[in-house]
Formats: sequence, structure tokens, C-alpha cells
Amino acid sequence: MTRIGMGIALLLGLLVYGCGRSNYDLTQTTTVTSGEGPTFTLRLAGDDAGDFLSAKLRIESVQVTGGGAVLANAVETPEVDLADIGRAHLLATFQAPAGVEDVEFLVGFAGGTLTTSKGSFTVDARCQTLRLTGKVSRIAERQHAVIHLDVARSFVPGGAGLTLVPHFKLVY
Repeated sequence: MTRIGMGIALLLGLLVYGCGRSNYDLTQTTTVTSGEGPTFTLRLAGDDAGDFLSAKLRIESVQVTGGGAVLANAVETPEVDLADIGRAHLLATFQAPAGVEDVEFLVGFAGGTLTTSKGSFTVDARCQTLRLTGKVSRIAERQHAVIHLDVARSFVPGGAGLTLVPHFKLVY
């Protein structure tokens, strides 16, 4: 085996090892801090289903943090169909403590299944954790933040099925 071959094998080994631990920090048991202000929601919606008839993803973990505290650490909807355009699935409910300007959202995926008119495909989403930051003042305008995932662009062929490579935006 050449040096290049050994280097590639080592790099692939490190990538596979790191992939299995991508959502580790989200699954830890933590104490959720409840605020005294209004209740907000974090939601996930699909945009542009493309050729997909269904796009079912399993949500592994959801965490909302702000001001150094965990505001939510539970999955409200464990499976979502992102091909159902116009529907925003509830991921978490939280209250931001007074004085907190920004909150961080972490959403981990476990996998899923996508269906087109040509067949059904498994989705490898293990290495994907969405990390977003939202302004509390903007979230307060409508009492929610919605992650819009572009379904048509977020799944690419890989291995035996499709791999999630998320294209998303946070909308208030």
C-alpha cells in the first residue's frame, strides 16, 4: 500500500469514527430551564419537494440553548414528512429568559426514507446536525422560528441510498 493509499484509509477511518459521534452532545441528559416569558416554538418545514412524493426523516435530537442555559432538550415530533409542503412540524417548545437576545438551535437527524415515482430510497442523515442561531426579538414577532429545508437540493446519491446534505434557512 502506498503512502497516499494509507493516508486516504486513515482519513476515511477518522471520518467514519467522527460521524457516529456527531449528535453525542445532544443526547446527554440536561436540566431544562423554564423562563417566565412567552412560549415560543421551533418548527421544521420542507421547501420545494422536487420529484419526491414523500420525504420522511426521523429526528434524533433537538436542543435549544440561550443565556448559558438549556431551554429545551426533547423531540416533540420524532418523524416528519418534508414533502408535505406548507406544513411546519413542531420540533420544540421553549421560553427564553429575560435579557437573552440569541438562542441556539441544534437539530440532529437519525435517517429516513424518500419516495419518488421511480422507487423508495433510504436516507443516511447520521452525520448531520443543524446548528442555527436565532434572535429572540425576531422569534417573538410570531412566537416561532421555522427551519425551511430545501428538499429537492438536500439529498444526494451516496452509498446504497441518499445522503442528507442540508440546504436550509431560518425564517421567523
